Amino acid sequence: MTETRPTAERSAGNRRRIPLPGQRIIRTVISVWLCFLVYELRGRQGLPVFSAIAVIQSIQPYTKQMKALAKEKVFGTVIGGLWGIVMITLELGLLRAGMPEEYAVHYVLVGLFTGVTIYSTVLLHATGMASLAAVVFLCVAINHIQGANAYLYAFNRLLDTVIGLLIAEVVNRVQLPRSRDRDTLFVSGLGHTILREDNQLSPYSRVELNRLIEDGAKFTVSTRESQATVRERLAGVELRYPIITLDGAALYDMGKMEYLCTVPMAPDRAERIITWAREEGLPFFCNIIRDDLLIIRYRDLANDAMRTSFEKRRPSPYRNYVKSGADEYEDVIYLTILDWTERIVQAEAALRTQSWAGDYKIDSGPYEFSEGFSFLRIYDAAVSRRGMLRKLEERMGTRRTVTFGCVPGEYDVVISDADRNTVVKQLRRRYEPVDLRAWRTMWRK
Repeated sequence: MTETRPTAERSAGNRRRIPLPGQRIIRTVISVWLCFLVYELRGRQGLPVFSAIAVIQSIQPYTKQMKALAKEKVFGTVIGGLWGIVMITLELGLLRAGMPEEYAVHYVLVGLFTGVTIYSTVLLHATGMASLAAVVFLCVAINHIQGANAYLYAFNRLLDTVIGLLIAEVVNRVQLPRSRDRDTLFVSGLGHTILREDNQLSPYSRVELNRLIEDGAKFTVSTRESQATVRERLAGVELRYPIITLDGAALYDMGKMEYLCTVPMAPDRAERIITWAREEGLPFFCNIIRDDLLIIRYRDLANDAMRTSFEKRRPSPYRNYVKSGADEYEDVIYLTILDWTERIVQAEAALRTQSWAGDYKIDSGPYEFSEGFSFLRIYDAAVSRRGMLRKLEERMGTRRTVTFGCVPGEYDVVISDADRNTVVKQLRRRYEPVDLRAWRTMWRK
């Protein structure tokens, strides 16, 4: 199970496409229309623009986010409106007492009470609604100087906001009836499968993937990369199930930050391959997993590829580099040899001629960060993504597994264009197909 895409497909993927509007945009458009419809049904009473603003700020991809935002908006509106009324009441009292220069008094009070409004959110431990409360306060205060009824304005501001929140709540929760497949484990490759050509996850895939996982989809990834690289490239995705990393050499729990299963080399095999690499004069990183830590040992940064790899990956708190003149043979997961492509080709050919080469799994390819360099990765022969997937299935007790990848014949679903969010679209189609019999699911919880 590899992650190498054919050259023709890689070239085709470089052509950028204009993305189609997502559900959040569509739901927002519908909600804004409904705001103005309610405004017409009310006989054009109130301020529909504030309902629309509430809708725009409240439509969220995840319902749990929407609940928090709705609460913040209601309380922020109440706080801002109340301080606006307090300020206006004080201002009117001062003017009746003979205080001159109405506008000067007004400007001083507006500035002062803007600070009071924000400070009140600090005292209430609700700083998330500070900006909204301040905006509501200013709307009430500025409206007063223009001669409108500030008390009525504050009430309408609150009412219109609540109308917008209710509309957003309904539109955000209503969906087509769908059944849920919570018995199937969905496993995706990483590069050229769920990631785009730039090795990044699209915003659409990130949002939709999180929504599906939150809804109960059993989704994980299987990759030759380390868990540190998975964290970097799937940043913002809540992976709840163990991931298969290092080409099947490890099973890692992202939440607990622990390796559930590893396939290290036997010490004698580790010593033999390290001794061979030393004799051949090949520079390498020795990757060890010990006490749930990924330790990367090296003797020297012998070339540009090794220096680039070190500089790019060392800042990660999930990688631990150790420079040492001595070699270790316990808990070795794999070796990564980095050298000029010609040298790697020669080294791989020489390695495969050894009588003991069958004790190892050998992988090679161009090094993505340094032109002209390639890598040679060497694992124990027992390392297999399929084998680790079987262990994951046993651990999770899943009845069925669907795999996504870019190599025909090796995956259940072949992904030919990762730039079109194909994995997430296929995952959604399989996990929650439209089903009229599941009419109870039309309301998202």
